[in-house]
Amino acid sequence: MTLDISLLTSLNVWVLMLGALLVTMFIAAALAFAFHRYLRGDSAEKAGITAAAYMTALGSLFAILTGFLINSEYGTLRQAQDVVAVEVSAASRLAYASAGLPPSDGERVQADLSAYLDSLLKGEWRALSERQADISPAVPTLRALQRDVAQLAAREYVAGATADALQGAIDDMTQSRRERVAIADRSLPTPLLILAILAGLALAANALLVSNRSGRRYSLVAGGIIVIIALDVAAILAISAPFQGAFLVETAPILQLSAEVHSGQYLPWVVQP
Repeated sequence: MTLDISLLTSLNVWVLMLGALLVTMFIAAALAFAFHRYLRGDSAEKAGITAAAYMTALGSLFAILTGFLINSEYGTLRQAQDVVAVEVSAASRLAYASAGLPPSDGERVQADLSAYLDSLLKGEWRALSERQADISPAVPTLRALQRDVAQLAAREYVAGATADALQGAIDDMTQSRRERVAIADRSLPTPLLILAILAGLALAANALLVSNRSGRRYSLVAGGIIVIIALDVAAILAISAPFQGAFLVETAPILQLSAEVHSGQYLPWVVQP
């Protein structure tokens, strides 16, 4: 079972938190009005006692579900960031290895590498967020880089160590992109998210029933529980889309390496100012 929640996960984190708070408070206000109007006297007393008995169970269920989802989605975000770090490291090794080629060949490899890094910054994240990795501008530039590296590494005048370093680096880059695409294809486990939201609403309803029975002085506790429920759900949504959400995978390492390649830092025959 899947549910398209990309419209939510793409929102700014503050908008997402505010929206979750407003929706949760609106539902809680409707429930509180209904309980205050239709549950009075003995009915309110009995409902409050029953609700109090289920508070621990519902609170534990909500905490377990949201804790699992937050941990899982944060782990995915960290994994995506690690994959980018591995790819940048491989790209850096490729740039270093290309310096062992004749100047014309080295410049060719680094021009292809620069084009690939620029394409990542230009549209890779957007394509992955739409789950259309095949239309990413990084696809043709990576193919060109793979083709040129394979051709140059096979030439007789290229040292064996340089050829191995070039091929190993491009293989690692290719593998890293495949892992990144696989991560982008993952989706938030919808059944668990729905169950967590239902558990949160049930917990809020129980808290309101208890406060309805015990008096207004307990309303602050119920209000705090409602706020926590809203913020937990917002946190899950905020970190569940590493390529379009509020917490994006950092592109700073790619940007830095791209600037270094553009400036000729990996071409030993280029005199730096």
